[in-house]
Amino acid sequence: MAMQTDPVCGMQVDDQKATAKSQFQGTNYYFCSGECKRKFDQQPQQYASKAGRAGGGQGGGQGGGQGSGQAHGGGKR
Repeated sequence: MAMQTDPVCGMQVDDQKATAKSQFQGTNYYFCSGECKRKFDQQPQQYASKAGRAGGGQGGGQGGGQGSGQAHGGGKR
């Protein structure tokens, strides 16, 4: 079990239990929801560069910290 940072909202996601996953430029990105994946897939370059700074993506460590879920209207998942 490895925790990854959702590059869209910043939430920590277990890569084995992630709701959704995308690959961009050879890196896997994990998402807490289909909505975050949809946003990423529309503009992957924007979110991938953000994830790189925050330590997101597969093998990127835990960087970025816990997200607040604000990208989802603050609801818990």
